[in-house]
Formats: sequence, structure tokens, C-alpha cells
Amino acid sequence: MKERELPADANDREILAVKPDFTSLVHEHWDAVFRLARTLAGNDHAAEDLTQETFLRAMSRYQAFVAGTNLRAWLLRIATNACFDELRKRKRARPQSLEQEVPGQDAPPEHRLETAEQAALAKAALEDLSELTRLVFHLRVQEELSFREIAELAETTEQSARWHMHHARTKLLARLEATPSPRDDR
Repeated sequence: MKERELPADANDREILAVKPDFTSLVHEHWDAVFRLARTLAGNDHAAEDLTQETFLRAMSRYQAFVAGTNLRAWLLRIATNACFDELRKRKRARPQSLEQEVPGQDAPPEHRLETAEQAALAKAALEDLSELTRLVFHLRVQEELSFREIAELAETTEQSARWHMHHARTKLLARLEATPSPRDDR
């Protein structure tokens, strides 16, 4: 008996049937993964690399994803792991980074300066937080995840996630309130 031959493009059709699903997943979740990576990594360039790494890891594990579970949380967990892996590498390597990113040219100079000062204060305050506290803060504020989802993603308890969020708010508010605003000098 002769084996049934598939048309030459059968494999292509099978691949195309999978790619749009993953492509739409990337388009739908890219911004959320990028925001998390930027929060954890501290700069846009590293965040872009980590976002790409996240989706590469997700693509290689896409077949293992259980349908019906929270896809966004699954991707953010992969992103968190990628970020923590990168942070561990950075601690060993200790490379020098730029002090700040170049601002756009569309705002007046005094506004850019004030915004840069506020951003630097917020960034410094966030960097003082532990990785877990910073992660919880980002997932709650930027991604608007529930404490249950955060707990699952961060591999902690819901009560612990709530505590880390409270700790982050307290530390950030104390740090930002302790610094006089540029308008106080006027």
C-alpha cells in the first residue's frame, strides 16, 4: 500500500494555523510585558530585549500552555523570570549604564527639567524597593491585576502581595513627600 502523500504546502498550512494565534497573542500582550520589563529592568533598551526574550520563551513553551488559564498572567510570569534572570546577570557583570534617557524635543525646557526630576525621584524610590515589592507594585498599578493573580504570578500568598503593595505605597509616598517640589522654590 502506498503511503498517502501530503500536498507540499500542508506543513505550511499547519504552521500558519498556529502562527496567527501566537502573533495575535504578541500584539495583544506586548505592551503589558514591556511595561513590566521596563519597571523591573529600569530602562527602555533592556525592557525591549527582555520583552523579546519573553515572547521567545513563550513561543517555545506555547504548546505546554493550558487553555482556559490566565494567558496574561502566564506571559507576565515568563517576563518576571526573564527579568530576574537578567538582573542576576547584571549583578555579576556590573556594566555601566547611562544616567538618564534623552528627553523628547516637544516640551519646553523647564517642563522637561521638572518632569525629569520627578521621574528621577520616582525611579530612585522604586529602585530602593525589593524586587518582589517592585513587582507587586507594578502588577497592581500598571497591569491592574487582582491580588490573587499577583500572588499566583509572584509565587506568594495573597496576604503577602497585599503587604508588599502597602509597603511599596508607604515607602514611595514617604520618599516623594520628603523631597521638596521644584514649585516650592518659586
